[in-house]
Amino acid sequence: MDSEAEIRGVIAKIDAAWRAKEFSGLESCFHRDAQIVGPEYVRYAVGRDKCADSYREFATNADVLAYDERAHDLYVWDSIAIYTFHWRMTYQRSSGPKEEQGTDQLVLQKNQEGWQVVWRHIFFKATNDAA
Repeated sequence: MDSEAEIRGVIAKIDAAWRAKEFSGLESCFHRDAQIVGPEYVRYAVGRDKCADSYREFATNADVLAYDERAHDLYVWDSIAIYTFHWRMTYQRSSGPKEEQGTDQLVLQKNQEGWQVVWRHIFFKATNDAA
């Protein structure tokens, strides 16, 4: 399997976790020292387990009402890859529905365990409370 297909497989496994609550193998998608950062580079999760847990938490506690992605780009070098895209989402938590839009940038590294996310920067801004 070529690198691009392997990377897309990792991304598909992560997507299946938060979209369909399919958590099997989620930890293997993340490097042991992976980080997820948000706007202004605030750290949301550090380490493989915490990164995987962040996807589990969202999938368990939020209902996605609408979701759209666009402008996907994948750049691959020997052992480093960057995957970027724009998204828009309406979701429901106990506090009520919320609409957000933003971008994701994932940096992946190929190592002995295969391709893994080492860095995720998620930028978003609330567009409004969906009513």
